[in-house]
Amino acid sequence: MTASADAATLACEIISPSHDQGVALAAIAAVCARDVGQILRVRRRRAASGTEAVVVLHLPAALAAAQHPVWCLACRLACFCPDARVSVHVSCGEAFQRARAPRRAAWPQVA
Repeated sequence: MTASADAATLACEIISPSHDQGVALAAIAAVCARDVGQILRVRRRRAASGTEAVVVLHLPAALAAAQHPVWCLACRLACFCPDARVSVHVSCGEAFQRARAPRRAAWPQVA
């Protein structure tokens, strides 16, 4: 995989209480990603029995800000997987470090 393709790849984490549900959610996620033109890398994990299934899209801030299809993918997953909780985790720690403003000594007084 090239560096540009790797940067455009979304990580999808599926946590489900049963193997069969995890496989089904992974298949739905793959079809939804293909429909909106996104490359998806899926990782499945088992959760404790009796818990709800969770689908988490992990993506960098640059992709979240510039890619409308990413949000379309999250919406599609929520529609096609109504029994699963769908979340988007945007990793932007580096952006916060670069944009950190100098601290002020005190808050300005408002009259």
